[in-house]
Amino acid sequence: MPRSIVRITTALLALALVAGACGGNTPAASPSAPGTAAVATATATPRDDYPTRPITFVVGFGAGGGADVMARALAEAAKTTLSQPVVIENRAGAGGATASAYVAGRPADGYTLLFAHAGSSIITPIITKQPTLKWDAFEPVARIHAEEEWLMVQPNSQFKSVADLVTFAKANPKKVRVAGSAIGGVDSFTVLAFEKAAGIDLEYIPFEGGGPAQLAFLGGNAEILVGNVSEFFQNIEAKKMTPFAVASEKRSTIFPDVMTLKESGYDVVYAQWRSVLAPKGTPANRIAVLADAFQKAMAAESWKTFNKNTKAVDLYAGPADFRTFLRSEEERFTKIITELGLIK
Repeated sequence: MPRSIVRITTALLALALVAGACGGNTPAASPSAPGTAAVATATATPRDDYPTRPITFVVGFGAGGGADVMARALAEAAKTTLSQPVVIENRAGAGGATASAYVAGRPADGYTLLFAHAGSSIITPIITKQPTLKWDAFEPVARIHAEEEWLMVQPNSQFKSVADLVTFAKANPKKVRVAGSAIGGVDSFTVLAFEKAAGIDLEYIPFEGGGPAQLAFLGGNAEILVGNVSEFFQNIEAKKMTPFAVASEKRSTIFPDVMTLKESGYDVVYAQWRSVLAPKGTPANRIAVLADAFQKAMAAESWKTFNKNTKAVDLYAGPADFRTFLRSEEERFTKIITELGLIK
């Protein structure tokens, strides 16, 4: 078994223990039945004038990363469509699982939401066998957007092509450091899939979010940075980093001169989508209010400006379509995880 797979499996099992401990400290509901106690309360006393107080948006990563920046931009845009503010609460830890465990145990009343992604809602729960953290232990509200996964290099990098990187990495196992977000997320899976396809062993350095990973890279503590253009665009324009390769089916319209990993001979295609989930049992009428508000917020000028400045791409889906999408993503990632040897 490749050493990178052993490292990721070990790390994810550790994350499972951390997330389990965090979930066990949440008083609002039993970890084995997230939101159960809250369902009865929310169903018994629904308010037609929802929302009547601020809504908490829980982000599973630290400030400055892609998830945090995106959540704050959406919260700002939602000021135009919700009668109450959306307040960001960062609960970093365990690759987003800490936040998932926390939200799963909150009252199912529409006042605590999870800013979710594939890593914490699908990948980690599948590998660690924690169904109480998986997407279907929540209520899907909306998918907001999706972004391609990119590899960045230093402006003075010795790697001028993917072939250069692979040649060097084969001769120098674990000598190429890659900075990215926590183990179990799409960043780490993009790198793992590339390692497996190319037959190389890189040194993946996980951080609690894209912000810290980017800072480490800019400080010269990694040769490669993996993540999304929306996180990196300002530093790309400032020529502090250079787009190297993109894990997509075809070249991106953002940087059309940059080759895909697929063009280089490695069938590695990953995208990072971000979304909103609510505790299980949240009333359907409140889910509908939230979904409608977020969809309309994406037409706000502040959101349009955010997209323009970061090159983010909207990919909205309401509750029903988002549920269908999540089911298909679970099937896709289960197949990938099995092929990578992370589960049997």
